[in-house]
Amino acid sequence: MATLEQPLKIKPLPVRKAHARRTREDYLRFLPWLFLSPALAIYSIVVVYPMVYSAYLSLFRWDGISPAKVFVGLQNYVTLFTQNEVFWIALKNNAIWLVAALLLPTSLGLGLALLLNLKFRGSAVFRSIFYFPAVLSVAVVGLIWTWIYHPDLGLLNQSLSAMGLKGLTRNWLSDPRIAVYPVIIAATWNAVGLPMLLFLAGLQTVPMDLLEAAKIDGAGPIRRFIHVTFPLLRETTLIVLAITAINALKAYDIVYAMTNGGPANSTQLLSTWMYFLTYNYNTVGQGTAIAVILFSLTLIFAIPYIRLMTRKT
Repeated sequence: MATLEQPLKIKPLPVRKAHARRTREDYLRFLPWLFLSPALAIYSIVVVYPMVYSAYLSLFRWDGISPAKVFVGLQNYVTLFTQNEVFWIALKNNAIWLVAALLLPTSLGLGLALLLNLKFRGSAVFRSIFYFPAVLSVAVVGLIWTWIYHPDLGLLNQSLSAMGLKGLTRNWLSDPRIAVYPVIIAATWNAVGLPMLLFLAGLQTVPMDLLEAAKIDGAGPIRRFIHVTFPLLRETTLIVLAITAINALKAYDIVYAMTNGGPANSTQLLSTWMYFLTYNYNTVGQGTAIAVILFSLTLIFAIPYIRLMTRKT
C-alpha cells in the first residue's frame, strides 16, 4: 500500500495500447476530412480550377479556338487600362451601379422592413407582395421593364403623357447619356426583396423591453430607431451591404436582357464586357483579365463578409 512517503506510481500503458490509442486519435482527426473530400473535390473541379485557369489564360493572347497560345505576360492588363475605352466605361458603370445598389435597395429594404414589422392586418400579404420581384427570374424582370420603358407603348411614357408631362417622355433605353439609370431602377426593383427580408429578420431580434424603456424615457420613434434599433442591426446591416455589393459587382443578366450593353456600349459592365471580349471578339486573354480584375474587386467586400460570418461569438 502506498504511503505519504511513497506516492503511488502509475504504470505507463503498454506500447501496443499506446500505439492503438494514437492510431485511433489520428483516425478521428482525419475522419471529418474524409467526409468533406467529395464536396472538396467537386468544389475544386467546378470552382477553383476554372478560377486558376482563367488567371492563367489572362497571361496569353488567344482567340479561344486555335490551339496556339502566345504568352504576353501582363500585356492584356496594360491593354485594358491604356487602350480599351469601353473598359473604362464599364468600370465607371460598375462604380455607379455599386453606389446605387448600396443606397437604393438597402435603404428601401430597411424602410419596408420597418413598416412591415408593425402589427397591422394584412402585413403578411404585403411582405409577399414586396418580396415577389426577388423571386422572378432576372430575364423576366428585364423583359417586364423593357416594355415599361418602351417609347410608344410603355407604361412610363403613357403615364407621363396622361399627366400632361409629355415633354419628359423619351427613349429611355436608347439614349446613351441616361440608359444605365433605367436599368439600375429595374435592378433595384428586383433586388429590394432580399435586404427587406434580412432587415425584417433582424428587427425580430430587437428586445421589446429596450424599446419600451426608451419610449417611457420620452424618446420618439426617430430617436428610438437611431439610438436603439439601428445599433442592434449593425451586423445585419453589414451582411446586407456585403451581399448587395457582391451582387452589384457581378451583375450581368439584367443588362444583357434589357440593353445587351448598348446603346454604343453605354450600359456595359465589367461582366458584360468580359463576355463580349471573350465570345464575341475572341480575345480570351483580355476577357479573362477582366474576370481577374472583377474577382479582385469582389474580394474587397467578400473577405469582411466571410470574416463576419465565421467570427466566433
